[in-house]
Order: sequence, then C-alpha cells, then structure tokens
Amino acid sequence: MGLDLVRTINLNSSLLQQVTERKREVLCILREKIVTTQKCTISEHIQTEEKIGGVMGCSTKIVKVSVSEKGSMMKDSSVILEIPPATTIAYGVIELFIKQSGQFEFCLLDEQQGGFEKESTEGSTYPHSALFRDASFLYQPDAVDNEMYSGAKNLIPSDASLSVLKQDVSRLKTQFQPFVKLPEDKQRALYKALCELLLHEEMVTALEDVLDDICTGNKPNLKELKPAQQQDLHDFLQLLGCSLQSELLLQKYQPQDKELFSAAHLLISAVSELSDYTLLLLRACCDLQVVPALCCLPNITSADGTVALSSPLVASLTDRGRFDVVQRLFASSNINLEMTESSVKVVTMKEPRFFPLVLYVALYGFYALGGNV
Repeated sequence: MGLDLVRTINLNSSLLQQVTERKREVLCILREKIVTTQKCTISEHIQTEEKIGGVMGCSTKIVKVSVSEKGSMMKDSSVILEIPPATTIAYGVIELFIKQSGQFEFCLLDEQQGGFEKESTEGSTYPHSALFRDASFLYQPDAVDNEMYSGAKNLIPSDASLSVLKQDVSRLKTQFQPFVKLPEDKQRALYKALCELLLHEEMVTALEDVLDDICTGNKPNLKELKPAQQQDLHDFLQLLGCSLQSELLLQKYQPQDKELFSAAHLLISAVSELSDYTLLLLRACCDLQVVPALCCLPNITSADGTVALSSPLVASLTDRGRFDVVQRLFASSNINLEMTESSVKVVTMKEPRFFPLVLYVALYGFYALGGNV
C-alpha cells in the first residue's frame, strides 16, 4: 500500500510575505553547488604599449615590463582576485510553483516557470481564458514522483500536421471577436500600440502584471517603471476602455468593456510567454503582412502538413525573404516549416509542448485586430 505524500509551505511566514510583495520573484530549491576547497588567486597582467609620439598603441596579454630604446614605454597593470575557501562559485536551482493552499510543485521542465498561483478568477468578471490557462499548466509535474498529469505530454503531438491546432484556432476566433467589433480607428490604435510593445519585452511583462492586478481587483504597482513607461501603460489601458476610479482612497483601473479587456488579457498573456527573439520575429511578420496567411495554415494543411503554393491563401509565403522570417518564427515555437517547388510543409517538432498553441494565440490576436477574423 503506497503512501500519498503532500508537501506544503507555510504561506504566513515572514519570508514568504516579503517575496509575494515583489512581483516576478520566485522561490527555488538549491540542487547543487560548486565550492572552493582552498584559497584561490586569480590574476591578470595587462601590458599596454604607448607610443610617446602620439601614435595609436596596442594592448597585449604579456607579463614582461620594459622600456625600449625607440621612445616607447611599456606599462604594466595587474588585477588580482582572491577567493577564500568554501566560497560558492556556481550553483543550480529548481524553481517552485506554489499554490494558494501552500502545496508546491517542482518546475523540472524547461518551459515551466516558478512563482505563486494567482487568486482564482473562476466566476470572476474578467477571467483568464480557459484555453490559454489550461495549455500553460497541463505541464506541471507531480511534486512527489515527478509524473506528468495524464495526457499532458500529448496535448500537442510530435511531428504532426499543424492542422492539430484547428479546433483551438476555432475557439480563438470567438475569444478575439471583441477586437473585430471595434471601430476601425480604435483597431488601428491598438494594433499599433501592441506592435510597438513587441520591441520592448520589459513593457510586455509590466503590462501583463497590470492586467493581472486589474483582474484580481488589486491596484497595479508601477513604481519600478519610468514615468514615460507609466504613461505608455496608462495610454494603453485607456485604449481598452479602462478608467481610473477612486475607491476607499485608492485609485484602481476599472474596465468598461469586460469582453474587450478579457481578449486583451489573453493576447498579452500569450505574448509574455514568447522569447525576446520570437517577439522580434512576430513584429517582423506583422510588418511583412504575413499574419493572415499564418492564421490560415491550421485550417488548410493536409494530414501530412502540406499546403500547395498555388493556394492564394499562402501566396505571401512564396517570397523567399518573407518565408525565411516565418520559418524562424515557427522554429522558435517548435514548429518546422519547409518549402518545396510546389508546396510548403508545416509540422510540429519533437515534443513541442504548448509552444505552438501559445504562438497561435498571439498570431490570432494580431490577426483579429486587423478585422480579419
């Protein structure tokens, strides 16, 4: 008979209280470390040759110091660092994902991120999209035996046609309908603001924090942002129809259009999961106007992942420059894209996890802001 162990952390401890007050901080378990066993000395001797006549000199790594007979002077400088015994010089950690109950899970997979479970938004006026939330957290391993939850590993299969995302893409159309219903001038303003955000990863992170705070009824903390960045976030929230309201001497943002706010929250949540490199490639795809073609792919790829280049829906991908950018964008999210003389083939890579779906959440958000969904 097995024993079911439950591991918990005391969330009321002073240490936990300090950590939870600071956004983006994560608790970790020290897994391994490398320490010095005796006193170590690291030294670097740098010799610089300077021509007295004013001619540019050169630097070389050599210890010898001397004065030449040709009017050149050699100067020597040393950098010495002493490391005492038992000093940690390298370490490895495992991040923890801590639930509101105090139970915690080890983040043993590359795509997992530690942190604290946010307050439940079930039944809330502004819930996170269940589509994105489920995709992100199906990969949490069990804290005791490191087993995956049933079916999580196969959420998106390996070496599969992009058509496996067809059902998810269909749901995304509904999620982003509030973007489609916006007046054209407001669509353009939001689209432009979001495209600009893709070039500033730190602003994406800050905006996600702000939207999370609004969802849970908390006052956003903008103290760490520069005044110009605070103004940019304020302007973006105004585009979403969020207004500042005073309540018990506190000022909080209140969304006027709850469906629009939910759509924006979903899009920003997906964008914040992408790497800096992927964000730059996504911005390039927006500039190259290939996002509509990319959003069509899950619906038109065959069972083996091929699409004929003669299809007008993928005409923009026949340009080699555009294709190369898209190929790199897909590769950054575990999707393989290849071109032959008559077709393109797009399939998932080995164990793609949830990255293809997260990318398509972002793509469809921008697609919808173009009024195309």
